[in-house]
Amino acid sequence: SESSAFAVVGGITGGIEICITFPTEFVKTQLQLDEGSSRRGEARKYNGVIDCVKKTVQARGVFGLYRGLSVLLYGSI
Repeated sequence: SESSAFAVVGGITGGIEICITFPTEFVKTQLQLDEGSSRRGEARKYNGVIDCVKKTVQARGVFGLYRGLSVLLYGSI
């Protein structure tokens, strides 16, 4: 029926949107965690957004920016 088709299309659209925006949210979260640890006297791991992306890609590859995505996608779809 038409309503189930809209539900499928909506789920796919939501999944695509999450895949596009997830890396920026991932980097934002990593920087927030890094700032919190520096307040506790620990040394910072990152010197900004670009440094965070570079270090993540070096350590885990491009897909490292998508770590944790599967859980979010499952809930969205």
